[in-house]
Amino acid sequence: MGKKVKVTQVVDVTELGRAGGKATAANRTPAERKAAGKKAVEARWKAYYKLHPEKLKAKKKRAGKKQGKARR
Repeated sequence: MGKKVKVTQVVDVTELGRAGGKATAANRTPAERKAAGKKAVEARWKAYYKLHPEKLKAKKKRAGKKQGKARR
């Protein structure tokens, strides 16, 4: 069985979530915020391409065509 937890106060979870991002951002440097944002965006695109592999294939094909034109 799991651990027993004593509930001392009822808290609206949605309110906690709203303050969490602002508090985290306030404690980070601009470079850390940029890195965290970049990591989040990459994770979203990775999840998208996992669901739509044909889109990734098309993206890679377009990138290959761009490189071919740049070399000419």
